This record gives sequence, structure tokens and C-alpha cells, in this order.
Amino acid sequence: MNVSRRSLLAGTGVLALAGGLPRTAVAAAPWRKEGVEPPPRSRFVRKDVAGLFDADTGAWAPELYWYAKAVGWMKERPRIEPNSWEFQWYTHGRPRREEGDPPEWGQCPHRNEYFLPWHRWYLYHFERIVRDVIVTELGQEDMADWALPYWNYAHLAPDGDPAASEEWRRIPLPFRQDRIRDPRSGEEEDNPLYLPVSMDGRCLGEDPMAFDQVDPSAAMREESFWPPRNGGTERAGFSQVLERFPHGLVHSNISGLMGSVPTAAGDPVFWLHHANIDRFWEAWLNGHQVPDDRVWPQARPKHDPEEPDLPFLLRDVNGDPHVLEGPLFDFPEDAYEYESLTDGMGTGEARSAFLLAEAPPSTPATTFTVTDDVTHLRTEPLTFSLGGEVGVADTIAGAVESAERVVLTFEGVRADAAPCAAFLVFLGGDESDTDPAGPAFVGHLVFFENVGGHGAHLDGTEFSFDVTETLRRLPQQAWSRDQAPVVRVVPGPLAGAKATAEADPRFARAAFTVV
Repeated sequence: MNVSRRSLLAGTGVLALAGGLPRTAVAAAPWRKEGVEPPPRSRFVRKDVAGLFDADTGAWAPELYWYAKAVGWMKERPRIEPNSWEFQWYTHGRPRREEGDPPEWGQCPHRNEYFLPWHRWYLYHFERIVRDVIVTELGQEDMADWALPYWNYAHLAPDGDPAASEEWRRIPLPFRQDRIRDPRSGEEEDNPLYLPVSMDGRCLGEDPMAFDQVDPSAAMREESFWPPRNGGTERAGFSQVLERFPHGLVHSNISGLMGSVPTAAGDPVFWLHHANIDRFWEAWLNGHQVPDDRVWPQARPKHDPEEPDLPFLLRDVNGDPHVLEGPLFDFPEDAYEYESLTDGMGTGEARSAFLLAEAPPSTPATTFTVTDDVTHLRTEPLTFSLGGEVGVADTIAGAVESAERVVLTFEGVRADAAPCAAFLVFLGGDESDTDPAGPAFVGHLVFFENVGGHGAHLDGTEFSFDVTETLRRLPQQAWSRDQAPVVRVVPGPLAGAKATAEADPRFARAAFTVV
């Protein structure tokens, strides 16, 4: 059964609110420039989880407590039921494929235009299912306006000091406690949001993520949603950059179930992470346009060469199938809103090189191989250079001085398991310079999508960075026409020896290309 947008809104009880603003009107509203939040357009408000618990008293707001109780109820349901925890989890990714799996399982799209809209619909249906469980199954009629919280890990203190905002960059405390207190009786009980280390193996633990790994500045400054479809080496659009930075970085830093695509949605914090990613997108939309000619494909991109051609398919609150079809960016606009579209939206000019669209150059290019052998990454920094290839340094210097661009590419980026951290890439031989805010920083290698040969990415994925401006920023003594730039790959602050060794993060080839 295909469900149209009109029937979806009518059949599931999402009512258009009087006075609700269409997105085009919101985009032009003067409040955005003044930093004032927009007028409400929905009764369902997604709130910052940081405001839903008290770390000193241990008290939880009802929105958070009943989310935990709903998760617990869903975990007790048979996996084949659409309102069960495993059914919702497996819709995103299936840890182990078995014959007879429902067609809804294992369909999450990555590295394409469907990433953000698919996850928006995914969260929309999940949110409505959880709300129904809270109200109908758990009898909390006063929670009829419940909405999914978000984890604002990019929150920055008013003084701009990242150290003052570290608490936001830890896994929220309610997801680290094995016990919770019933606000009605005061009795303690098991916490369904908590995952024991034996099951989850989270790497983040009590430590905060580095601010540079959660700051969405690079994505928020992209002007296009997706690169133009004209070939060539293009700048990545908003969706591409956001998917890796900070989306993939947060997954990699938490690791455990969150560290790979097939298992990620099994962690209850997954949903708050993706609510924040969706919030970044909603904020970006208040000043940008999405393409109006994109439609859902009749057959979703295959994760498995043997998988049949199936459309994107989700289950709604009633358990009925909802086929994603028609305009790609057609959503029920009044289904929910966010408590804030200004907090945690970037700090200033992004200093890192921008990820490039993965397309062959449309203009003649010269490529210099850095390494042709598989390179394994460890907890010690890796340094390599272009070696003795004649004319390399001179060619790169000429490109930097002209209108040409220099691209650093890593091919076949993958790992056998979640390595618990991303890896930072720098240029220049100064090994003491590992500051992502410094002039030598290029970007991150992220392994979330590339763990265990997920989907079609059996050989890993590719990361390409425009390093032209990075080379221009480097001190003159860092490289020259006679000395090619040195590449350094530095493990992130959360990288541990045991997890890194088990994961074996690696890349197959690195190269400089002058376009």
C-alpha cells in the first residue's frame, strides 16, 4: 500500500496548524538575521536533551523518562512487529542478514542525495511510533505532544570557549547510567537507554568529543545541497560534508554499536544524534534551497549485489507500509519543530579543506602517487611524502601560484571494526602541529561507513580534499619547489591501542592531483 503525503497527514493525526509558516516564508523571515527563534508551527517540539535532566539531583524530565520506558517496551516486542525495537533498528541496518528478512530491513542510504531525506522520514515514523507507545501502551495521555529530543553536542558556551561546553560533548548522562528512578514512586529500575560495555563497547565513555569534530561550520557554509551534475571535480555540497563532518565523526567517536552502519540504530542515543543532524539541515534550509527536480528512485541503491530491486519502504505508526516516492524533499512541514535552530550552528569560518565531490576531473589532470601499498593506521602518527618523483614539488608549487587546484585523495579507506576515533590529516613536516585550528590541517578520515565492508563499499570509500589553500597557508619553509609537502595522518584524541589494532583502519592509496 502506497501512502500519499495527504493521506499520511490525515491518517496519522498530524494536523496542519493555523498560522504555520511554509519553509519559504521562514527562510525570508527577519528573525533569522536577528538570531530570534521563529514562531511555533507545530505542537510537537523536539528539545535539547541537556535541558531534560539534572545531573546534580538525578531528576529526569517526563519527555526523557517516557522515552526510556518506551524503548524498554519496544525491546520486549517480537522483532517482526513494526513497533518493536529491533524492527526499527534493522530498518536502518541489519547486523546479520538472514533469508526471509522483511524488505524494510537494511536500507539506509549513505553517500548520496537520499541520506538526509531518508533519515528525516525514518525519524518521523520512529517518533510517532514512540509517541503512540507512550500514550497507548504505557497509558500516559498527558504525553500526547511528546517529541524526540536532540543531542546538541555542538553547543558552545557564550564566551566561545569550547572547554566550557565539554559536558554537551559527552554522551548525555541518562545514556551512561544503568539505573533510573521512577518519578512517581521514587523506586529505581533498570535503564533501557543504557547499554552495558559487553554489548555496546562504547569508546567515548566519560570523555568529551573534541569540539572540532562536532562543529558543523564546514557544512553550514556550503551553498548547494549537492554538487552540480556536470562531472568534474566539484566542491561537495551541504549533504556530503554534513554526512561525514560531524555525522560520521560522532558515530566513530562513540563507536560500539554506533560505530558501524548495520548496528548504529541499536543504540538509543542514535536517534538523538540523528535528530541533531536533521536540526542542522533544518537550520541550513532557512537560507538555502534544495533542488526541485529530485525524485525518489523506484529502486533504492543496493547495499548487497544480490538484493532485489526494492523501493525505499518504511512502516508508519499503524504498521502500514509507506513507500517513499514522488518529490524527494516533500515532507509534512508541521509534523515537528526544534526548540532552537540557532544554538550550535557553527563558530566561524571553517579552516579545513573541503571535501570534494567524487567525480573524475573534467579538465586535464596530473596525478602523483604518494603510496600504492595498503597503509595501516595505528595510534602513532603516520608521516609520508611524495618521495623522489621528479618535478612533483615544482608542479604543485606552480599550481598553488596559478588558478589550478591541488587535491589530496585517499582511496580504499576502510576498517574491519569501529576504530573508536577518526584520523586527522595535516600537511607539512612540523610534527608538533596537530591543531585542527592551525594552518596545516586538511580534514578527517572517517570510518563509520567503511566498517566491515558495509553494503557496496567492500573496497572502502574515497576521501578527496582540496588542499590548495592549505598549501598557501603553510610557512614558506614547510615546502618549496624543491621539497614536496609532507602528509601526516594523526589519530584522534579518543584512539585507543586495543580498539585500533582490532579495527585495523587503513587506506589503499594516496595521491596528489593537480587539476
